[in-house]
Amino acid sequence: MDTTGANEHRGGLRQVFEAIKPQLNLSAEQEQKIKEIFKNFREERTEIQSSGSSDIKEDMRNARHGVKEQVLALLNDEQKKMFREQLHALRN
Repeated sequence: MDTTGANEHRGGLRQVFEAIKPQLNLSAEQEQKIKEIFKNFREERTEIQSSGSSDIKEDMRNARHGVKEQVLALLNDEQKKMFREQLHALRN
């Protein structure tokens, strides 16, 4: 199974977040909650990969989408704008 693309995309969300984290000016509470979201995602990713599901790509896509939505829910409007712009730039 070729997971190269999935690995790149999976890391992409975290990489974007880490790259712009200084500009986001996160509160300590936001930062802690986001760390927990990424920790939970790592655990979920491991479960998906070991599940043997025939829909691993779809399951991973759904999990990544969930992480993005959880992170966005913690950000204020300006932080969301920056985060979305960086995600858009990554995809192009």
